[in-house]
Amino acid sequence: MGYIVSQSIFTVNELRIADRLDGRPRHVADLAHECSVDADALHRTLRVLAAEDLFQEGPAGTFRLAPLGELLRTDAPGSLHEFANLMAGESYRVWADSAYSVRTGKPAFDLVHGRPHFDWLAEHADAARDFNRAQASLVAQRLLPLLERDWNDVKTVVDIGGGNGTLLATLLGQEPHLEGVLFDLPHVVTEAETSLTESGVRNRTRIVGGDFFVEVPDGGDVYVLAQILHDWNEEKALGILRSCRKALPAHGRILILEQVIPEDNEPHPAKLLDLHMLVLLGGRERTETDWRSLLTDSGFRLDSVEHSGRSSLMTAVLD
Repeated sequence: MGYIVSQSIFTVNELRIADRLDGRPRHVADLAHECSVDADALHRTLRVLAAEDLFQEGPAGTFRLAPLGELLRTDAPGSLHEFANLMAGESYRVWADSAYSVRTGKPAFDLVHGRPHFDWLAEHADAARDFNRAQASLVAQRLLPLLERDWNDVKTVVDIGGGNGTLLATLLGQEPHLEGVLFDLPHVVTEAETSLTESGVRNRTRIVGGDFFVEVPDGGDVYVLAQILHDWNEEKALGILRSCRKALPAHGRILILEQVIPEDNEPHPAKLLDLHMLVLLGGRERTETDWRSLLTDSGFRLDSVEHSGRSSLMTAVLD
């Protein structure tokens, strides 16, 4: 019955209940009036989520945010508001046909929506905007392993599949000596001009539109692939890595920022995300053994793996 919890989270997220509580308890009737929803139904929904430690129910029908629920606030550090939105809507609906993915090994998204996810996004501007916002909101969590490494011996970093440039802007903001290249599909990088300018790093960044299955820009010392390869199956992932290999100088490195599936029977978010990648995109999360094999097959050698929170930073060099 976990989907009931998921849909309840999506509902209160859409209503921005976490923002409306604003650090104080409020009566459910007031919240319902403010949101133009049924008070009894909202109470029952919040009661479910209080049992999940997102809210706390007080006396006489009042609710307040629990510490975990703070992450649903739009202004919270490390906010998951946009990510929760991303997991709703078109992404959620494909799970009704997840058995198709298990039978075929192909993404159910294509069956439900009639075309691959990224092709569908290219035709739906609002959904593409929401997707990019969700990815940008996760940068703070993903970026920590990159920010912690030593960049003194690097001059130019190329962000492959860098979206609207949030990750690259944060990195260049911390490392004033770095120059950057932002690379993604032409219709995606059009959104980067504003974010890079507002971050004060536009003068150190070159924006390039293209297809990483064909070629990627050369001239970089380090190529970053942050949550990119997990979108694709082995054949497609090999294609991206081989494009990077062609562009990489002899001294160059690629940095792969992903979740690595532990090779045990313990719960881990990467195991859930692995199935979501299958159903949504036909992609996958990988174990360290899987990563070593993928990199070897594309002409690289896995040099190191550093774990930080739920993200892992893998460094690969030419073999």
